[in-house]
Amino acid sequence: MDDETLILIEYIRNAPTREMVLKSFEGVDFIRPIQISRKTGIHPNNVSKKLKDLREHELVYVINPEYHVPKLYRLTEKGKNMLQFL
Repeated sequence: MDDETLILIEYIRNAPTREMVLKSFEGVDFIRPIQISRKTGIHPNNVSKKLKDLREHELVYVINPEYHVPKLYRLTEKGKNMLQFL
């Protein structure tokens, strides 16, 4: 495992809600923020903030960016790799 991967894993683990949001992608092809909220119990506003954070780290992406609501999110290859370590 390279240093960048190790740093990113620790960054994710450092915030339990960030880790919960990322783990909510397990077993699904795509997911909406409200589904993550229901699955995790995290407030929808906080889910949106965590998804933005995960997008900035290139772990997830928006499938339908042209639509305002509901946005559909999918893991990137980098995000799929991170799940293996959580």
